[in-house]
Amino acid sequence: MFCIRVDILQDNFAYLLPFIMLTFGLIFISLQTIGFRSGRYWGIGYICAASGFAIPMVLQDNFALTQAVLSNIVFFAAFFCYGHALLLYFNAKPYVWPRVALAVFAFLGVCFFIFLQPDLRLGLALSDTMCAALLAPSIWLVRKKLRHGMDRLLLAAVSAVVLETMTRVVVLLSMTSSNSLQSVDDYLTSDYAYLMQFAASIFGFLLALAVLASAAAHILAQHRFAADHDPLTGLLNRRGFDLAAPDFRASEPPSGVVLMGDIDHFKQVNDDFGHATGDLVIIAVAELLRERLPDNAKIARFGGEEFVVFIPNLKASEAAVLANMVRCAFAARDWSEIGMNRQITTSFGISSVARGDHSIHDAIGRADGFLYRAKQAGRNEVVQEGMHVQAAKAAPALKAVPKS
Repeated sequence: MFCIRVDILQDNFAYLLPFIMLTFGLIFISLQTIGFRSGRYWGIGYICAASGFAIPMVLQDNFALTQAVLSNIVFFAAFFCYGHALLLYFNAKPYVWPRVALAVFAFLGVCFFIFLQPDLRLGLALSDTMCAALLAPSIWLVRKKLRHGMDRLLLAAVSAVVLETMTRVVVLLSMTSSNSLQSVDDYLTSDYAYLMQFAASIFGFLLALAVLASAAAHILAQHRFAADHDPLTGLLNRRGFDLAAPDFRASEPPSGVVLMGDIDHFKQVNDDFGHATGDLVIIAVAELLRERLPDNAKIARFGGEEFVVFIPNLKASEAAVLANMVRCAFAARDWSEIGMNRQITTSFGISSVARGDHSIHDAIGRADGFLYRAKQAGRNEVVQEGMHVQAAKAAPALKAVPKS
């Protein structure tokens, strides 16, 4: 992307370009402090690119070989970091050593055309080709991991950089001759070379903007998730549950059930074994709820050991079966691995959403009342509305109360 001489740009923005890229690099590095993990590598990549643009202005023409070697080192490092940043951003396998090996191979290949068999034309073509080769595999590896529109914009910008780099190689090879060094010099001082360099700079700038946009979207999503979810269990919190709950203002009232549950005698667990152990018990309940309840269930931790679940389009009797499965699995769990030698149980209250409800909290209030009755009945119970208490006698620990 940045491996052609920049002396033809010095009268225009060659001095400004390294500063712009350095600025982007420092911005990306600073973003990692607020949750953008790949910002370090985007930043190092742009700082390397800025160095590559600055080298011809720092070293004089009598250091041409040194310029060529240093420029290729920093540009290969830049493209390596771009690819690594992309893989890290999308949580893809980094393949660090194969990519390092490719970068070393690329550098040795360019050195061959600098020192052993000097050929400016092939050296420039190989340099740009290997830059593209360092970045292109990362695009392929993350293509199925896109999460939102800004991710697609970022991948499009990275793909455009690779395409532009290879286009520049094709133009160079088609407009120069392998038997004429003068043709290469003529090309490098031509309007075509200027346009190629200008396009490379523009694509580098657009890539930086795409990275910033994607980083902003990613950080906002992280903060939104943190605002709506419980940090201990990853379940929804009260705010998240209210946002995920159905809209009762719609013309057609929602259907479904609310489960209200908590851990029996949880204070004793904290008092006897400590809050760290209590947290593990809470996490275990959350995992069971995620495993045993339908995918469309809205599961929340309302605080402490209290859990609330809304399951759309489900009957109370069906929800009672699911809750009882959770209750039985939790009661049967062996806690010896965390140093507890006692059984821990849960209780649940279940209420259907009713036509007269003004919000989900009306159903939550009824489910909370049934949970209280489960506690009164001895705990380790599921109390469901809609059936007579006597009808549940044959099913131990599963009780029902009449609808009010």
